[in-house]
Amino acid sequence: MKLSISIQPDEFTEKVAQAFDLEFDGTITTEIPEFLQPTEPYNIGMIVGASGSGKSQILSHHFGLVHKQTTWVRDKAVVSHFETPDEAIEKLFACGLASVPTLCKPFHVLSNGEKYRATVARKLQDGMMLDEFTSEVNRETAKSLSVALSKYIRRKGIKNVVLCSCHKDIIEWIEPDWVFDCDSGERFVNDDPRDSLKKVARIEIL
Repeated sequence: MKLSISIQPDEFTEKVAQAFDLEFDGTITTEIPEFLQPTEPYNIGMIVGASGSGKSQILSHHFGLVHKQTTWVRDKAVVSHFETPDEAIEKLFACGLASVPTLCKPFHVLSNGEKYRATVARKLQDGMMLDEFTSEVNRETAKSLSVALSKYIRRKGIKNVVLCSCHKDIIEWIEPDWVFDCDSGERFVNDDPRDSLKKVARIEIL
């Protein structure tokens, strides 16, 4: 699949093109890897690859991702933004927010990592799609979030969750049912997540 976008060339784009010895007429075409949507039921799928490799475009084109801002009421606690108290506690705990004082704070005073986990908890349901998964947290938080989220999704039987990330280390922690690697254009079905991680990340796991 090819995506093209055009802009009005000017002295700035001309200067950049000259600096790198490129011919630029104002049109940029990006090649997106061919992606076949899964036909079998699954809990978690992952799309991985470097920045600009087409992950977001695949998520939007094949799964209908719409970037919608999660709204938070400024004078209400994070835990108060769910259908029921039990659902709130369960989902927030599943995303690594297990501190009672944190759950009772308003969203705007949380740390960036806490905000990210709270936002994931709000979206946690069938068909959840997350772009740039774990990009806003450190790797230790990424690991704990991935492991807890994977367990919760499978325990609750949540279906058709799709995660996009430029970080391939989380494949081992999430243990997805399938992985599509935008860098190679290959799709792997994870009978053994550790084996598929070797294929996608091209690393050896001891």
